[in-house]
Amino acid sequence: MSKQQVKIIWPFAKREKAQLIWIGEPFIYDHKMMIKTYFRSQGRTEGILMDWGTLPCLAIQHFYTDGIITASEPPKGIQEIDLTIYPKKAKYHERPWSIQGSDDLATSRSFVFSFNGKKVILPVIEVVRSILAPNGFLLYRLFESNSFPQFFTETYGPNKFHLNFSSQYELKYTKIAFIYQLVWLLTNRDLRQTYENIAFTWLQERVLKFGWNFTRPITITARVKEKNDTFTVLQIINVKNKDIPYQHISITHPEIQDQKKSDEAKKYTYRSLNRQGGDEEDFTLDENLDGSKEGFDLVQMNQLKHEYISVPRIERIKRSHSKQRLIEDENTKKYYINHDSIRSTADSGGQQLARGLEHQMLHEIEAEGELQGFINVLKVLEQYPIIGTIEVIMDVLPDGHGKRRFTKLSDNVTKRRYVIAQVYLGNGKQFNIIEIERENRSLSLLILSSLVSCEWKPIYDRLLINLVNDSGTWTSKSLKSIEDQGITVVKAKHSSKGIKHRAEVLLNKLEHYWWE
Repeated sequence: MSKQQVKIIWPFAKREKAQLIWIGEPFIYDHKMMIKTYFRSQGRTEGILMDWGTLPCLAIQHFYTDGIITASEPPKGIQEIDLTIYPKKAKYHERPWSIQGSDDLATSRSFVFSFNGKKVILPVIEVVRSILAPNGFLLYRLFESNSFPQFFTETYGPNKFHLNFSSQYELKYTKIAFIYQLVWLLTNRDLRQTYENIAFTWLQERVLKFGWNFTRPITITARVKEKNDTFTVLQIINVKNKDIPYQHISITHPEIQDQKKSDEAKKYTYRSLNRQGGDEEDFTLDENLDGSKEGFDLVQMNQLKHEYISVPRIERIKRSHSKQRLIEDENTKKYYINHDSIRSTADSGGQQLARGLEHQMLHEIEAEGELQGFINVLKVLEQYPIIGTIEVIMDVLPDGHGKRRFTKLSDNVTKRRYVIAQVYLGNGKQFNIIEIERENRSLSLLILSSLVSCEWKPIYDRLLINLVNDSGTWTSKSLKSIEDQGITVVKAKHSSKGIKHRAEVLLNKLEHYWWE
């Protein structure tokens, strides 16, 4: 199997080497986090728009050829040295910067410290790329305020640390290297506070900056360029002496299951129309596409290594079973897909084909803001005698078509969430209540019910994708398409009164259908 290469759309001639001379500030473009990079060759500088998720591939002053960003060539005359950065010794510094061959304005942001009598300049973007957020999940969460609870809950015990991942957390990030990096960040308070404060600063000022507030020395191996007794760090290739203060890590995830081989035929299979042979194809990144592909973070993007003082044991707890169907028959549905090798590294936001919705009991759910208010209303509602049980689904809105403005909150970064409460009455009748994170918008609750048993997930999916495509409005056309399937749809306005009153309003609407 050949090594897979990742390319960007390249403005230079074939086999022409271009040097990466600048990485710009992250910014929002078409509702995605982007960076503008600057490459220079033969006296010509070209600015290239790239997804924020490509940052792990980029090494300043290194040379790239044919747009392949998974391979770079260091400049001549550099050294690889070990550097230790001590607490309170690195000072944040910024100054205006001129990008050679470009009229674009820029600001140089770096940490400056002394080591063995030498002045060292360490770019802020390199600290983010190699120390704080060396993978796609952490890069995209960097600009979201307090978004970790959407993806996992943490439990701390004597020398034990447990992560319970939700379905929003992609399974690929449960690989060992990703888990170690995440736990290292979460369990060292200084690292975590620095990481989480970046979002606050960025949302306020739209700049990527932070102080060197780490309380322990950090040792790195770096490629540096020396000039006038000053080392400039071009690329960190190893982060050493990382300490995880727990000996045992356990994780759970909805997709971590016991797979039992089955003689049953597959229900469906996917086949590529244009992939041939056994080699992995190269793929090209296009910043104009939405969503991501699963393999990008798993491509060997650079030579960055992480060394830990001790390596905790990781236990993957399997809480459910699934069948692994290995054969096909005449009833197997076959889906043929175009593998066009053009992808984006933008956050996936629900692109997995087989991703399911995770049901949780009401007492297990924690949210924030107005969604937590809705959860509290449900907890009061659950106490009434006619209510049997309430199961809750919480997730982020799916990506739609066009500008998709409604998928994000007003900061244009944080994904808008929804809650679906599946309410079962004592007589077995089911109601489904859909609440959307409104953020000052006027958007009613929806209450769905049916006289016959039906598959609710496709109905939820259709309503939510229509909501996004219709810019956050429950349109009559969208609701009628559901009603035509025999579904009763009732809108319920929000009340500014207390939780008990709001629960009573919902109860009255449910009681109206009690005897039907």
